[in-house]
Amino acid sequence: MEVVEFIRSKIESGEWSYGEKIPSENELSDLFDVSRATLREGVAYLVTRGILRRQRGVGTFVGKKEEISGGLETLISITQWIEKHGYQAGTSGTVLLRRPLSAAEREIFKHWNLSTIGEIRRVRTANEKPVMYCVDMIPDKFMPNNVTDLGNSLFQYLEDQWGQRVTVARSTIEVTVATGEMAESLAVARGAPLLRLRQIHYNQDMEALLLSQDHFVSERFRFDIIRRRS
Repeated sequence: MEVVEFIRSKIESGEWSYGEKIPSENELSDLFDVSRATLREGVAYLVTRGILRRQRGVGTFVGKKEEISGGLETLISITQWIEKHGYQAGTSGTVLLRRPLSAAEREIFKHWNLSTIGEIRRVRTANEKPVMYCVDMIPDKFMPNNVTDLGNSLFQYLEDQWGQRVTVARSTIEVTVATGEMAESLAVARGAPLLRLRQIHYNQDMEALLLSQDHFVSERFRFDIIRRRS
């Protein structure tokens, strides 16, 4: 929607600062030559995302920038990552299933001699807002019996229940877009940009323990990378 992209561009460029009051509905409606109903729809969408906030009787303001950031060089669980920024970490929509392995997965998990693999799909939340869609594959012998057994942290579950401590991960980050179920689960538009973090996590014996694909809402996450000159 043109109105949404215009407001986003004003905020991202710094022309409209956080906490600043934006032009009135009449002014924006005239600027875009759209109905007030169309304008309200765009503004309401940005309010639900926390990009704008309404103050009754006063106007609409640029919301406080809330993002979860961190370096990729330190390996911590998603739960720890969310909580260290002062948010309450949560989980919703968890699905547990077992399925045959692909050829690539069989090679990754070759130490376990698997015939099937466990797959866990879930949405992670920060203060009850969906911020990422996780797809995790683990050896089926480690699959929890139910969602309650899993809890919030997969790292903690693997260590507490099975003595399997994640110690290192090989990671790749790339840009993708939200489609279908993922867009609905994250409350974003289809085609919205996401950051996808693909990781193979290894245990203390350097055996592949967890294959993950984490899809982050790009407005809520920032990754920092420290680079050193060789």
